[in-house]
Amino acid sequence: MSEILAPAGDEEAFYAAVHSGADAVYLGLKDFSARGSAVNFSPESLKKCAAYAHVLGVRVYIALNTLVKEGELDSFFRRARQAWDAGADALIVQDLFLGKRLKEAYPEMVLHLSTQAGVCNVYGARLAKRCGFSRVILARETPIEGIAAVAREIETEVFVQGALCTCFSGRCYFSAFVGGNSGNRGFCKQPCRKKYKIDRAGFDSYAYRLSLADLQVGKDIRKLAEAGVFSFKIEGRMRSPAYVGAAVRFYRDILDGSGDGARDLSDLRRTYNRGDYTKGYLFGQDERLISASIQGHKGEMVGRIAEGKKKIPRFVFVRSSYVPTEGDGFKIVRGDREAGGCVYTASCPVGEGGFYLPAAPFLREGDGVYLTTDVSLAARVASRRRTLPLTVHVTVSEGERPRAVVRGAFGEYAAEASFVAGPAKTRALTKEEAEDCFSKTDVLPFSVRVTAAVEGKPFAVRSALNAFRREVYEGLYARLAGERQPLCARGIGEGKDLPAPPFHSAAIADASAFSAMRDMRSDCFVYAPHDYKDLAASDRFLNYAKYSAGHIFLYLPAFMTDADIAAALPMIERFDGVFGEGAWTAEFCREFGKKLFAGTGFNLFNSVSLRALAEESALVAAALSKELSARESAAFQNAFLFAGGAIELMELGHCPFGKTCARCDRRASYTLTDEQGRAFPLRRYESAGCRFTLFNCVPLAPREASLALYDFRALSEEDIRAYARGGRPARVTAGLSVSGVR
Repeated sequence: MSEILAPAGDEEAFYAAVHSGADAVYLGLKDFSARGSAVNFSPESLKKCAAYAHVLGVRVYIALNTLVKEGELDSFFRRARQAWDAGADALIVQDLFLGKRLKEAYPEMVLHLSTQAGVCNVYGARLAKRCGFSRVILARETPIEGIAAVAREIETEVFVQGALCTCFSGRCYFSAFVGGNSGNRGFCKQPCRKKYKIDRAGFDSYAYRLSLADLQVGKDIRKLAEAGVFSFKIEGRMRSPAYVGAAVRFYRDILDGSGDGARDLSDLRRTYNRGDYTKGYLFGQDERLISASIQGHKGEMVGRIAEGKKKIPRFVFVRSSYVPTEGDGFKIVRGDREAGGCVYTASCPVGEGGFYLPAAPFLREGDGVYLTTDVSLAARVASRRRTLPLTVHVTVSEGERPRAVVRGAFGEYAAEASFVAGPAKTRALTKEEAEDCFSKTDVLPFSVRVTAAVEGKPFAVRSALNAFRREVYEGLYARLAGERQPLCARGIGEGKDLPAPPFHSAAIADASAFSAMRDMRSDCFVYAPHDYKDLAASDRFLNYAKYSAGHIFLYLPAFMTDADIAAALPMIERFDGVFGEGAWTAEFCREFGKKLFAGTGFNLFNSVSLRALAEESALVAAALSKELSARESAAFQNAFLFAGGAIELMELGHCPFGKTCARCDRRASYTLTDEQGRAFPLRRYESAGCRFTLFNCVPLAPREASLALYDFRALSEEDIRAYARGGRPARVTAGLSVSGVR
């Protein structure tokens, strides 16, 4: 068994998903949705849609997948109850520890762990299972070998289609720090889709250096099924109903071995196609992962601008076999660059061997014409209908109440009318009339095969028989839709407070900070290696640090596959503790007997999550999310505050140079520059393979904190010494300390 899981940003997209063959649909409410800019659903519209889906055997999952601030906790738990009461089959939650408390309070709820939680190895899967989750939605960066290992631990859901985030799931702070709009709160402004250059030959001109192409697994979905994946997820709650319908039908036909594959793929390209598609990280980074030339929907090429047999003023001729419809939209591509766009209108002349578009200054002979809005395709998707097949037998006997028996995949449903069919005085009801009456299902998604038996010479008022028919079908609809008894609010377990940490300041440093470490006044050092296999370098760090700090931890990033962890194990064994940026490190430390310092990547936003984390036996210290303001952070006891240094914006799961390993200069650091001239440090490190971390263009100004965490990676020795001596670098930012995030 498997599941095609479709997105829905509004009701129109929801019905497109259901009628195109989805097994399940995921959607968001008006708040706590990672797609805050979508139309989304009210509890009332959710209840209506969930009922419709359940009648057709389709499941509905509700995304409550943003980070929750302290003042929003009551609203979050209320929304979770409303979503469940409305008929949700599962709730998708990002905050793993908040989800743990939700499951404890409401064990009847089914929880799926969002991809934003960053599960990419077996330790994350085990932690999710221990916290009460039934399914994990794997990070998009997880390779197929890791997926198979996780699938042996817990039910898995994997993305097969749609947009790819540049940053590792749930660890992108770029939008937050450049504009206060947090991707972890549903308001990402997508700075990764802007133009940048990198100081390496071949990458030093402005292009979309961070933008990734759209994912399309295609027929390789079968390999994922063989690896044990249950749910195949399509991304796209911000996309059109036509896209949703085309994507669902594309994968439905692949799994069912039906349909026209070429047409399905053509439909999908026309509805959304950024970068001609990539298979992403599943089978190793491919050459199409980065879409550096064209940003946004490219569409499908349908022709080229050419000289027409008949030149017509104010129009250009497109040689093509495609027959356009009024309102069709086109993107014009020259070489590998976007030149502009056009719309086909009713005023365009009819052409032989092609069609005409309105002339524009940017159009040139030879330009590629790509269809990006196909009006007829949208109408075709909207016209699809999925119904539940029923067999209906109606009995109308003189002197008795009419009866109906309905059979289907659900079993049997029987009903009896409230009136008695009397004897006919003139004309009796015929078998054909009874069958014709019950062949009408109004707006309900039923397809019926009706047989009727008429005994004696009964008479039934047509309106009464129609009313009985409606009662039968509406009663069946209500039974199949199901209705839950509303949950009563229950107390959320408080747990215990964070333990008082055995140190009061901590500094993350790499090998470049060695010479400045003597000036650092810190009683805890965190080593971030350039190479997790370089044991000699870790020994040098330990020798430096042991004279000036009583506690030394090894930095483990949020994105570590099982292969990365295996490669790093010899180094991990040299340290007493781990500074973990991913929640998976809580399970890792518990199993390996290591102390845990939970870093800012745990995205700790509220007291409920903090107290649930405090129950982890390996925990000795924890840092709050760096997206909280100083005022918001002040409410928490015994938690570290990110108090200064390099601001990590992104953790990349791929090589920004397209894995051109043979020509790589393998530098430890690069610079990514935007079109405003701002320079962002790009740090390379190695585990089982190369990884990259992007930092802000200026570091964070020092902040007062009783428990202070500093990050000295990607900083100059001069800046490190300034922090270490209680000063500040020449150029700093207050970051989010004043306003926090939206």
